[in-house]
This record gives sequence, structure tokens and C-alpha cells, in this order.
Amino acid sequence: MKFSLLFPAEEETREFSVTPYREAMEETVYDLSVDKAVLELCSGGEEGRYTLEVLKNPLKTVEEIEYRQAVLLDFVGNPHLLEELQEIFKNYDTLQSDWREMQTGIYTYGVPQTSGGILDATYEALKLTAAFARKTVSYFRSVYETVGKYEVTSQGLRGIREYCREMMENRSLDEIGSISALFERETVAQYRFKVRTETDDTLRIVSASLQEALELEDASLAGKMKRLAAKLTKTAPPPDDTPEVDMGEFHLETARSILNEALYELYTVLGGIAGNIYEFFRGLSGELGFYDTGLRFVRRLAEAGAPFCMPKLLPGEDDCFRAKGLYDLHLLLEGMPIGDIVRNDVRIENCDGTLIRGANSTGKTCTIRSIGALILFAQAGFPVCAESAEVSLREMLFCQFSSAEKDFDASDAAGRFEGEVKEVAAILRQVTPQSLVLFNETFQTTSYAEGAAGMVHILEALSRAGSRYIFVTHMPVFDRMSSPRVLKLEFGRDYRITRLEKC
Repeated sequence: MKFSLLFPAEEETREFSVTPYREAMEETVYDLSVDKAVLELCSGGEEGRYTLEVLKNPLKTVEEIEYRQAVLLDFVGNPHLLEELQEIFKNYDTLQSDWREMQTGIYTYGVPQTSGGILDATYEALKLTAAFARKTVSYFRSVYETVGKYEVTSQGLRGIREYCREMMENRSLDEIGSISALFERETVAQYRFKVRTETDDTLRIVSASLQEALELEDASLAGKMKRLAAKLTKTAPPPDDTPEVDMGEFHLETARSILNEALYELYTVLGGIAGNIYEFFRGLSGELGFYDTGLRFVRRLAEAGAPFCMPKLLPGEDDCFRAKGLYDLHLLLEGMPIGDIVRNDVRIENCDGTLIRGANSTGKTCTIRSIGALILFAQAGFPVCAESAEVSLREMLFCQFSSAEKDFDASDAAGRFEGEVKEVAAILRQVTPQSLVLFNETFQTTSYAEGAAGMVHILEALSRAGSRYIFVTHMPVFDRMSSPRVLKLEFGRDYRITRLEKC
């Protein structure tokens, strides 16, 4: 099991992997300049890269998004809690790698050739594994006590606190800690061991299990290892009449071999159990980096006096986008005072698509970019740049921005047009119902008449597929789209949106 603060606790943690939409989402994040915004908020680094991975994998249910929103709001209200958890899991992330690195170091000079050398190496591996298990188990208490200091209401943080409490009361987990604590001495010579062996019909020893480990300088620990292997390997404890054999009766080589097998069995079992326990918190450090980005985002907006909100999420079939006071985050990050940024009310609902036109430098690109960024942020669980917002969930968000910087020669109009055709074709192959496609000045490099004719067919195909679109253009597409299901907007010189009832 793995706990996640990004997904509801009852669900398995999802790893971000290559999906059929991976390339499309890379393009979307780039076209909307979300990558630049996130990396600036984080000053680059691992947190920024992880946050971008989350944004490229938008959530598809209202419940999942509200789960994240609640966790982020807890961190906004308790910023020191986030800092403390980040410090805990920063150290936690190094436990397993340090353990494996130290184990590798045991055999720096190769595998020992003598029975004594092999036994010493096995004990050293057991000692390191016991330390790994002991430290891993201790984190349940650390997390519980840390979260318990704060008032939290989210399902995620309350859930991790409750689970840690239950694990602290788990007797089996307590036994793992107690067992691990026994193996802290430097060498195997500092213990007296009792080993239970099993033999075949010829009295050949076929297995050996550790029964007791007594530190020679601390007799009070005697008995703590009774039936240790039985507990860990789920084998029944030996009957009371099992004969005990003094190891001194055997040849020294044989005794070392038997003890080595018993210690190796314990090392294997303990390592497996500790590894499984470690998985519970693995990955939380990255998830906390995502919330740290969200907290930085909120602080940046608050410091600038910019309005923001947690959007209301609606099912995809509601098919609407409503935002009051929508503005472009990038203008704010570039240093423009919030009072100088024009904010628009955008309402798109009950339509197959939206056409936007206007003169150059009237805010068309800023607005379509703001709409796309709002959807991406909303479906990641982040606040959005608007006074209020209601957003229907989108299956996918595709972009084709010809005005974005791309790998085309600006003087090569034919090459640029060919590249845009390929991008649009790729979108059409992947588009799904309840997706949204954002076009910004697409096919501007060809003749307006030819480009308009081609775009009309493309937009109609998207509508038939159940997808929605927003198209910013200078081309005379408005005159060719007469359906009442097409919303037509125009930007004036004052950067304000006007709804066109007629073209």
C-alpha cells in the first residue's frame, strides 16, 4: 500500500507515465506558457518539474480535485505544517538509497572466502537492515505527532494522521522495531545466539532459524528473540521438547555456517518487511513539492493583491466555462500591477464552439491563454486567476498556437503552414468527446480564403466528435459559421470582450 496526498487514500497512488496524450499535453503546457509560470514560481528545480508532471495529467473527477483542493487549503492555513512535513520526507527519501549503498559497500573488496568473513558480512548486512527497518518504523510516530499539532480538515491529512496512529498501535510493527533494535552492536562476537536447526533422515542440517540473540553485556535482553524466526517467517514455534545442542559440540566451520544461514534468513525477512513498510510513504516528498508550488502561487497572488479562487468543478456533461474577473497570470508575473491588468467576465456554455476576433494587441491571445491555464490549474486542484469560476471537467485540453514560438523558420510560410497542418491532424486523431481544443491564429500563413475554408471543416468535425473549441482568428470564419450553437466574441481596443449577436 502507498499513501498519497494527491489522490484519495482508498485509491492506489498513480505513477505519472507515458500515455497516448503525453505529447499533446507537453504541447498544451508549452503553448499556454504554463511551464514558464510554474518554473518561475518555484525558481526551477525538482518541485517545478514535478508540478508540471501533475499538470500534464489532469484529474477527471470532481471528487479527486476536491481532495487536492482541501489538502492545499490546509497547507495555506498551516504553512509551517508543510515545511515540517517536507523536512521529514526529504530525509525519508534517502533511507532506502542509503541502506542499499551501505550494503553494497560491505562487498567493496569482493565476497569473503572464509566462513568467518562470510558470517561477519552477513551480520553487517543484517545490522544495516535492522537500522533501516527501525528508522522506517519511527516515521509513523514522527508524521503523527507533526500533523497532530495542527488543525486540519482535509481527507488527505486527517487520513494520514489516523493511519499513522493505527500503525503506532500495531503490535506487529512494534515487534519489528524491537527486533531491529537488538542488532546495534558492532560485531557478531558481541552476542550469544541460539539457533534452531532442522535435519533430514540422514541427520544432515537442511535449515537453520535464529531463536535467541543475547547481547553479552546486557543479560536483560535475553529472551527477546524467542521464536523470532517463527514470527517473521510464519512458521510454528518449536515444541517444548525440541532438543537444544550446544554450538561448541560442532566443528567451528560448521557452527559458523549454521549461524550464517540463520542470520541470513532473518536479514532477508526483515529486509522484505522493511521494504514493504517503506513503500507506504515513498513519493510523498514529490507530492509535497506540488503543494509547495501551490502555496507559493497563493502567496504570489496575495502579495500582488490579485484576486483568486478555488473554482467550482462541474461534470463534463454540464459543458460550461464561467469566470468572473479572469486575467492573465503571465502579465502579473512579468511585473504588471494588478490594477493595470484588464479583467474580463467570460461565459461559454450551451454551444459547440467559440470564435474570437479583434484587432492586433487587443487581448485575444492573453484571454485564450488564461482560459486554458485556468482549466489546467482547476483540474490539478490549484486556485485560479479569477474572482470566481465554474468549470466543467474536460477529458483533454489540446492547443494549436501558431503565434507561439515553434521550431519553424518565420520566413518560411510554407513550412510553417505544413507544420500547423500536421499538428491539427494529430489533434483530430486524438480528440475525444468533452475535450476542448484551443486554436490561436491557426493557418494565418496561408491565404485567408483557403485557411478559412479548411478551418470550417475542422471545426465542424470537432463538433460532430462531441468536442468543443475556441478559435482566435483574423480569418473570415465568422461569416462561414452560421450555426446558433457557435458563440461569437470580439475584442475592442479597450481589451474588453463583446458578445456578437450578428456578424
